[in-house]
Amino acid sequence: MTTRAPVTARSEVREAWDRVRMLLVLVAAVLMFSLVGAPYARACDCKVLSFEEAVEHADLIAEITIRAGEGTDQSTEPVVYRAAVERVWKGEETREIQFSTSAHVASCGLGAIPIGEALLVWASGSDGSYSSTWCALPSDAEDDVRAQLTREIGEPADLTDIPLEPIEEPMSPVVTVGLVLGGLAALGIGLTVLAAIVVVTVVLLRRPRGGPGAGHGHGQ
Repeated sequence: MTTRAPVTARSEVREAWDRVRMLLVLVAAVLMFSLVGAPYARACDCKVLSFEEAVEHADLIAEITIRAGEGTDQSTEPVVYRAAVERVWKGEETREIQFSTSAHVASCGLGAIPIGEALLVWASGSDGSYSSTWCALPSDAEDDVRAQLTREIGEPADLTDIPLEPIEEPMSPVVTVGLVLGGLAALGIGLTVLAAIVVVTVVLLRRPRGGPGAGHGHGQ
């Protein structure tokens, strides 16, 4: 009897500690949800739009292809993309637009869009500058939303025959340094040639002009 009591006591202490540890884990999980999960859940709080309402609210409904982007995925500011407009169901019929959206889905942005990605946008804006969020999308769109748009609005304007202006790629640092060094080398060669021309000109001007016998006439 004297040997079992300590063992039983240790078991009870271990079980009590396990319960406390589980309780601490649950409390930590609740705190994490309260401090992290709740703001993200509330950050993108959209009004549910029907298909008809989404069409009415949108200034531009078009299929676009991302050509270039300005900004980073980590930035809190919207990323501004240069996008080619392929087909337009509603709005401005221009071949290229500036399209912006947040890279953070929790902020209702469409996320980071890779270059070359084609997507159907329901956007707000004007004069070639548009933006969009998840809140602009209809909640009851059909699986083939393009067919639904064509059926409800009409055939889209096809702009793919209009040529696009080329995008100038920024020069890499290696190319830039090479051009600078090349320019400096060319400048150095030019200055050397100019100095040589000046020296030759000075020497020629200092030579006597009377010919070979001009220096002997005063001795007679």
